Amino acid sequence: MIKDLGLLAEGIAGILGNSNTHDKLADACADAGFQPASEGSKRDRVRAGLAGKAVREIAEIAERVGERYGRFDLQEEALSLLEEGEPPITEITRRDIARCFDSVSINGELSLVPFIKRVWPIDNMTMDDFFGLPNLAEKIERHMVRNEDWTVSDLFGELGAWTCSRKRFASLIEAALHPLARRGQEQVQLAERLNVVFGRDGYRLEICGFESGYPIYRVTPLARGVAGRPKNLIFASIGPKPEIGFKDAVNNDIIILSNADSCLVYDRPISDDGLLWSELGDWWRTTHCETDTTADEARQRLGKRLRESLASDGERGLFDTYFRRLRGTFAEALPALIPQVYLHYDPAIMARIRHRETIPRQRMDFLLLLPRKARVVIEVDGQHHFAQGGSPSLAAYAQMVRADRDLRLLEYEVYRFGANELVGAAYEDTVQRFFARLFEKHRVRSS
Repeated sequence: MIKDLGLLAEGIAGILGNSNTHDKLADACADAGFQPASEGSKRDRVRAGLAGKAVREIAEIAERVGERYGRFDLQEEALSLLEEGEPPITEITRRDIARCFDSVSINGELSLVPFIKRVWPIDNMTMDDFFGLPNLAEKIERHMVRNEDWTVSDLFGELGAWTCSRKRFASLIEAALHPLARRGQEQVQLAERLNVVFGRDGYRLEICGFESGYPIYRVTPLARGVAGRPKNLIFASIGPKPEIGFKDAVNNDIIILSNADSCLVYDRPISDDGLLWSELGDWWRTTHCETDTTADEARQRLGKRLRESLASDGERGLFDTYFRRLRGTFAEALPALIPQVYLHYDPAIMARIRHRETIPRQRMDFLLLLPRKARVVIEVDGQHHFAQGGSPSLAAYAQMVRADRDLRLLEYEVYRFGANELVGAAYEDTVQRFFARLFEKHRVRSS
């Protein structure tokens, strides 16, 4: 195993340098997420391309290289760096999870060896075997298919599953719960048994989507994200407030009764991984553009429409900087920065009721839906946040901080920029540093 960052970078240089000609090296490095130098030996070109990159960025490159070139050791070492600081799935928990498969096969309806190969490079895991078997794939075939003298715990031990990365271990369990392996009550009951064990380490199998009507499970931390799934995302208002009614109150499906042209409504399912700019652009292209509109053209038109909803120079500066500074780095993985999102809806008829307290902060300046159900609110504060009628107002300030408290208790994250931070020569650097730290916190990876 590679033990430090320098050797991790050297491992990347060795694999890419040995596996590619000079002519193909640039494409191979671009596929891994960086650009090599134009001169020198192949390894030197890779080393120069990695020079100065942050620890996490090199680890992400190493993970991709390890996966694409079948280098289990490089990928696992990279994952060990990427997973630092997150709660472990302990060996105790992993052994108890293995025992959950004592009464059911881990592979379900699938053939065992191809099932394992989906997650583990067992063809490349050689060994000095008493029977002369060349690799772990042959050994598993002998002991679990032809003779059935191994338990799942024996299998996990041979795979190294007690100490491997959380990502690889989780992928194996997710594959065991995939509808290709099992469906119906067996799938649901197994997920429930596994969740009892995973919960001890702060993890849970959650439904992240469906395939042919059957749930797809993913191992996720028991996050502090907002409970429930986002729905009825109403945003970018440029005119009168829309009036809303229920189309189906049982399903919480809404319909805009009037002023529908003044706002946008994103009506597609949003997963626990959040909402990407590419996904928002695809929705806009499908619902608001001609059939021959390209993805880039659609995103440009959407960006222009969203910008029209912004009410101040500070908001426009933050919005423009976000895309100008981050789009190149994150590309298709860039989260959607959604402006003017309705948080509470205050029905028009309620305005006619006396002695009624209004709902504070009905709209958020910006919302980001990030992985693991995280919802981030960004506010740009102008004078009206602290004053009324041009004079300082404790009442206005109290209303703002009360709304912040309510949001944070619901597990939203709230970040504020003063409008005067978003002017001058250096404000773009301030915005870029903020989003870099925010995305690092939420494990948002560059494309």
